[in-house]
Parts: sequence; C-alpha cells; structure tokens
Amino acid sequence: MDYPRSETHKLYRERDGYVLGVIEGLANWTGLPVLALRIIAVILLFKVGFVPIGIAYLGSALLMPAR
Repeated sequence: MDYPRSETHKLYRERDGYVLGVIEGLANWTGLPVLALRIIAVILLFKVGFVPIGIAYLGSALLMPAR
C-alpha cells in the first residue's frame, strides 16, 4: 500500500490486518516486513508468556487508531 509520506509516519492499525491489524500497522510504521514482525511476536509470546504479550497487544489495539 502506498500512502502519502505524512501518513506513513503516524502509527495506525490496519483495518485489513489479520488480528486487529496491530502488527501490520507497526510494519507500515517501521518499514519492516510484516512477516518478520509476526515471527518476532510469536517468539516473544513463547519467551515472555501469553498474558503479558496478550495484554500489550490488546492495549495497543485499543490505543492505536484504525486507518
């Protein structure tokens, strides 16, 4: 997706993302591939635990505006 330069630097969650669009929004904001961020999220899920990562993910979904 090609967005104007001013919109790419704002942190939004994508409406067409898999689970609430948080990872895809972070990928658009950082410029990293979505797959890489999803792999990092799964690794963190197993290393840190489901509850802290789940709370952080849901908190991010609630705080990030949808595009």
